Amino acid sequence: MSDPIREIMADLPLATMNQRPEGMLAIRRSDVPEPYQERVDAWVESNGGRIAYDILFKVYNGKTPDAPGGDAYYVLPPSAFTDS
Repeated sequence: MSDPIREIMADLPLATMNQRPEGMLAIRRSDVPEPYQERVDAWVESNGGRIAYDILFKVYNGKTPDAPGGDAYYVLPPSAFTDS
């Protein structure tokens, strides 16, 4: 049985995220058409992923703010793209 959301996600480009968790893949949430984002949000969470926000800026020799303010990303394990 095919999974249309998995197929769509697999076609999207991987993104460079400053604070991407090790071993996870990142895809910009904005690359998914807005009408489908809620469905994709649920799919990501059900496949071991989450929505993460990159930092807006990084401060060197100081304290980087804790609050997110950057782009939203889907952060997923590579296993989300394989058939179970």
